[in-house]
Amino acid sequence: CLSSTSPHPAEPEPSQAQPEMMPIPEPQQTFHRRKLPPPAIEFSSREGQAIFREALAAGTMGPFFRLIEQFHTQNEPAFCGLGTLTMVLNALNVDPGKTWKGPWRWFHEGMLDCCEPLDRVKEMGIVWPKWVCLA
Repeated sequence: CLSSTSPHPAEPEPSQAQPEMMPIPEPQQTFHRRKLPPPAIEFSSREGQAIFREALAAGTMGPFFRLIEQFHTQNEPAFCGLGTLTMVLNALNVDPGKTWKGPWRWFHEGMLDCCEPLDRVKEMGIVWPKWVCLA
């Protein structure tokens, strides 16, 4: 409530003032992309494309098309597990039973917090047993 005796009623009392937030320092080193370590192969490389063609010709690429339709880039660096699960659940047409945006029922990373708080996952990532719990 506002005090009629305060000269600036919208400002908090000095004892209630929030501490100033210190800005997060800029990282000393940044990167745009990293070279994949062996044995990983870039999908767009000649070798990656050759492997794709071979698998397509062999008739073993069926699941790929369901997954690529749902491609999802993770929202946070530590959300790789949540991003993967979001993509797979949507590719499998699992109905989350609650809305994402507007009328759409769709999985997104923010829904996957029943086994581990999202703030903790954002800070630490997720371990296999917690990921399995979510799945």
